[in-house]
Amino acid sequence: MISISSSAGLRIGNKVFSSRVLISLGQGISNCKFSRDESQGQGKEGGMMKGLKSTGKVLFLFLGLSLLILQGSSGIAIGEARLLKATIARCAAPNNAVVSYFGVIGSAPPALAEAIRQFPKGADIHNHLTGTVMPEDYIAMGIADGDCFGADHKDPTMYTINPNTGTPDSCASGDKPLSQASSADRQKLVSSLSMYNYTYSDIQSGEDQFFATFGRFGTVSGSSANIGIMMAKLLQQANKDTVSYVETMMSFQSTAVSKLADLLRQKYPDAYYYTKSEYYGQMYSFLLRVGLKDAVVAAQQDVAGYMSKVKAILKCGTPSQDPACLVSYTLLSQVNRNAAITGTPDLPKIFTQTAFSFLLSNTEKNVVGLNLVSGEDSPVSMQTFPTVMQFFSFFNSIFPNVNIALHAGEITPCFVGVGNPALKDHLTGSLKAGAKRIGHGISFAYLNSDDRAEVIGLMKSKNALVEVLFTSNAQILGVAGDDHPFSLYYWQYGVPTSFSTDDEGVSHATYTNEWVYAYQQYAQFTYDDMVRLARYSLQYSFAQGNPLWLDVTSAKIVSQCAGARPGSPNPPEPCKSFLANSGKATLQWNYEASLSSYEKNSGQRLRNYKGKTVN
Repeated sequence: MISISSSAGLRIGNKVFSSRVLISLGQGISNCKFSRDESQGQGKEGGMMKGLKSTGKVLFLFLGLSLLILQGSSGIAIGEARLLKATIARCAAPNNAVVSYFGVIGSAPPALAEAIRQFPKGADIHNHLTGTVMPEDYIAMGIADGDCFGADHKDPTMYTINPNTGTPDSCASGDKPLSQASSADRQKLVSSLSMYNYTYSDIQSGEDQFFATFGRFGTVSGSSANIGIMMAKLLQQANKDTVSYVETMMSFQSTAVSKLADLLRQKYPDAYYYTKSEYYGQMYSFLLRVGLKDAVVAAQQDVAGYMSKVKAILKCGTPSQDPACLVSYTLLSQVNRNAAITGTPDLPKIFTQTAFSFLLSNTEKNVVGLNLVSGEDSPVSMQTFPTVMQFFSFFNSIFPNVNIALHAGEITPCFVGVGNPALKDHLTGSLKAGAKRIGHGISFAYLNSDDRAEVIGLMKSKNALVEVLFTSNAQILGVAGDDHPFSLYYWQYGVPTSFSTDDEGVSHATYTNEWVYAYQQYAQFTYDDMVRLARYSLQYSFAQGNPLWLDVTSAKIVSQCAGARPGSPNPPEPCKSFLANSGKATLQWNYEASLSSYEKNSGQRLRNYKGKTVN
């Protein structure tokens, strides 16, 4: 029974929630532009919906979220309501960060930009496969598939790619074949599928556009037949940016995992079970009984097929092989943190995806870890964060050797409210749940000194790295320059840091942009720092084996290779045997060889800009 009393507040069953709590929640909701919907897929996992404007819609969402918090006997604390409170003061402001960011990159002399492009960058360890592919490539793949395009029903000013109705180029009413797109249509498609030429009305609009693109190219990216092509495109772009190793996030066996989640939901329908870790063991055992291992085996077969197709596309192992064949790569299995059913958190789905991803990463050598994806500031993610971290902690205890990298702190007061505990808790909670790497970490800039000290203490005790993603941080969060915590992490607190791309296709940018920006933006950023960050990226990658460096900062090498010059040909024993038994150390050794070659051929040009040399 649900009733509303002026004195008691909201009653659901035998639970009563005070008017003060509900008014606080309602005010937060009425001030917030909620964004992401529940569409599934790869990459960032979903499109966007417009901010709620009418009083009726705000009230509906207010009541819906009240029920969301109180559903069943889940035991989710009323205090979680404050996590849903947000303001739009900064969201409604102009996104000056984007103008500043691309202005800094554009100010770089062409010779400097080219010298940085050629610089060996090590690894790109934070990127989403679907978001990495350029929109021009999606259009080409869509044409090959016989797909169509038409107005996006959520935003008619944009185009979306739609499947044909049965035969190539046969389109639904109002759509046209992609193969018949005019030059103007193609230009609009590129703008619809990425941030290319996007006009920012405010910070919120940038986030809306960024995440909406995934739904617009989802017809192409969601086709399993295109995965190998997309992976080949990823490696070709990495090669252009002089990257030697890539880890990319993607989904596996989505249909099978959804069916398993349905079975789990039937067996354990009450949210209470998912908030209490003592039930996780029996729920995991149930999933194993009903076919979880079968889904993992099928995913392993998919991985083998994808990699075989990549080799064929790039002609690897032949005299005419693509240079991208030399880029090593592995995969990360992703969990959609915003899985939901009609606005209600789908905890069985999140639990099942987590179980599947851990088991797959523990079984398949080419899947080296897992991550959470989808908007961190979305209502579902904000409410269920503590529970999802319990999922990760539980499976981390079962699979301690499985690597975890988590999006954490990709939020600001703009989206979650000033003083929101999530600004710190999403960082500390992710680290406590087993994360070895933190993606974005922007919320750190908004913490007080005590909270920063707590976060840094955990990072150092866990030996965790922060993945910095300048382009998407500017486009989604409106954060750049002095507002970005990169300098805090790297210089002030000495936390291991690396640059990554995130979604270079959606951003319509390159990995080189990240490095050019840092070199131009930060006066103290030197060639030494470039080398150190590249080394960090490989050191903290999830590539198999022990690392070459005992400590990157001091450039202290493992004892087996002490006395040998890193990167030199024909290393002596026992270094040779050590490298033979470690894929990671081999990548690092080869990186040092590339760095040495760069030094001889191009290093002086780059060093001359700031007059510093590498250690």
